[in-house]
Parts: sequence; C-alpha cells; structure tokens
Amino acid sequence: MIRRLVLMSSVALAALLLAAPIAGAHVDVDPGEAVAGTTVTLTFSFRHGKDGTATTALEVLLPSGASLVDLPAVEGWSSELDEVTGTITWSGGPVPDGTLTELPAVVQLPSSPGEALFKTIQTTDAGELAWIEEEESEGEGAYPAPRLTLTADPAGTTTAPPTSTVPTTPSTERLPGTSLEAEERDDGGTSAAPWVIGSGVAALVAVGAGGLFLKRRAG
Repeated sequence: MIRRLVLMSSVALAALLLAAPIAGAHVDVDPGEAVAGTTVTLTFSFRHGKDGTATTALEVLLPSGASLVDLPAVEGWSSELDEVTGTITWSGGPVPDGTLTELPAVVQLPSSPGEALFKTIQTTDAGELAWIEEEESEGEGAYPAPRLTLTADPAGTTTAPPTSTVPTTPSTERLPGTSLEAEERDDGGTSAAPWVIGSGVAALVAVGAGGLFLKRRAG
C-alpha cells in the first residue's frame, strides 16, 4: 500500500474518482501557509470516511523538495515512512465516520515559494478515497489534495556586495622620448626601473654632448 500513490495507473485513478462522493469530506493540512524552507509540524486531519464507514489508514505523499523530520506518536496509530517514495503511512483505528482525527508530521518544507500538494489516499471500510486532484475544488465529486501555500522568507534580503575604492592606475600611454618596457622581477611583478634609468642616462648624455658642442664653438 505504501507505493500505491506512486504506482497508481490512470485507469485505477479514474475508478477511485468515480466512486461514491462524500459531501463535505476532505483531508486537510494545517497550517495552510508556511515559510518556504522552514521546518514545521503539519497536521493532517479528516472527519468522514467513504459511505459513512470507518477510516483505517491514511497515506500521504510528500511533495518534491520536502523531507520528513519526525513522526510524533499518536495513540491508536502506527506510522512509517517509505524513504524511496517519500510516503508517510498511518495505520490504526478504525475511526468511526464523523470523528475528527488529526495526524501530525514534522516536515522540512520545499525551499521555493508556491503551492505544495500533499496527495493523500484515505483507506476506509468501504474502500479508498484518493485526495489527489491538483485543482482546489469544493463540493460533491471533488477530491482536492491537501495543499500548503509556501511564502518567501520575510527576513530574507538581497544584500549588494560592498563597494570598494579602486586605486587609480598610472596611464600606459606612450610618452615622447620614453619606453614602457619593463623587466620581470623575481617576485613575478614588473619594474619600471630600466626605462627610468635609461631616460636619466639619455638626459646626461644629451647634456654632455651639448656642453662639448658649445666648448668646441667657443674654441
């Protein structure tokens, strides 16, 4: 029975939905709204069985992204988790029709906001009820899945990375009479010393040559 929600064929599903409807019968989940990604205690409840008969089991399929944290004990019921299918099953009772029954589970909720469906099969003395419809409908013949609205974390904020002052880098524009060639240092960096020294030597040579030229003219 544990794998039925996952392996159920479309033909079997149609047969379940065409079974005698129960006015006002639902499986609900409380709370109906929670923050996405949080861990909360969800309580699945029902009051009626099929055709007024007693309920003997409830099987809930966890939505994608959800995981079971704990299954609190409930008097008169046994519970188990199928980790492969992500299905929780409670067996017990029988609970007479018209008796409110609440079955809790501590669940880690999916992290994305939206609507999470907890498709459920209710087993009664008169057969099964498949509360698996994705549409949220009411009235006779409607079998909506228990659903939970996941909201965004109100404390969650998007923080922009801090701005930093970037130091101004020297221009690499080539200047007249200079060279931007640099030699590699031992530490992997570069040094501008060669072209600075080269420029200084060139200036001294120019001054010396000018002085020699003037001296020759004076002689």
